[in-house]
Order: sequence, then C-alpha cells, then structure tokens
Amino acid sequence: MIKYLLILITGLISSGCFAVSSTNSEDSCPNRSLDDLYASYVIYDVVRYRGGLTSEASAEARVGKNILVGQAAFKVRDITISDPLYEITCYPTTKEGNVDANRWSNFYGHGLDREHIKVLHIYTNGEKGEEPFINLEVVDDELWEMHDGWLYMMKPVSERE
Repeated sequence: MIKYLLILITGLISSGCFAVSSTNSEDSCPNRSLDDLYASYVIYDVVRYRGGLTSEASAEARVGKNILVGQAAFKVRDITISDPLYEITCYPTTKEGNVDANRWSNFYGHGLDREHIKVLHIYTNGEKGEEPFINLEVVDDELWEMHDGWLYMMKPVSERE
C-alpha cells in the first residue's frame, strides 16, 4: 500500500514539473505593439453585464466621453495618470465548462469569437505595481472597459470628427 502511495505522490509531483502556463504566450498574441493603441477614444456604447452600483443613467451618460491612451498621459473619467506604464498581455479563451480566474468580457457572453483575450494593463506613474490601475480589453481596433457591472465600448476618434 505504501509503495502505491509513493508512486502516486511521485507521479503527481513530476506531472507538475511539466505543467505549462497558458496565461501569457507571445505566439498566441499577435500585434502586441503599443504604437497602434496610442490614440484618443470615444465611448460609443455601454452594455450591462452584471450588477453594480452604477445606475443605467450614469453609465449611459459616459457615452460620447473621451479616453486618452498616450505616451505621456492616460486619461479616463476624471482621472489623469502622468507617465503611465502600459503592458499588453494575452490570455487564452476558456472552453465551456471551465471557469478562469480572470473574468474578461467573454465570461459574460461578449466577444466570444476571439482566439485569445488581449488586454492592455495600465500602471500608474511608470511603475509596475502588483495590480494595474485599469485593464482594457483590446478587441480589433476598439478598447473595452469593464467597470462596476457595465461594459464600456470605445473606438478611436477619427481625425475628421
């Protein structure tokens, strides 16, 4: 009995040595350049994805508001971050029945047709801390913010507008 227990424990320990982390893979995250993301964005749509304290009127009042993703500053709502640090990370999509620790928009039924979830992490004052100040999903040429039960969809402001 002890022999089988030792074999089982050894097998479990050694299988952990060959585990592969799938949270960040350069190969599965094409176009990781930040240069394409530096722009001014406008919120064009807002969708409720779960409960929160923000009212529908308050969430919809943000439609038409601008967000700036710039090299020298990041601006969202009434907050300006000087000298922000940006990082792009790709996360695998989860298969049905699996629950991922991250709750990206696909968990709530939005953007389901993506091969991976590309996320722009924004850190304050050019320093990478433990948690980003904000996470924005990159969906094609748009940015999506999940905040207090609402999904804010942003598109780049064209030069003609």
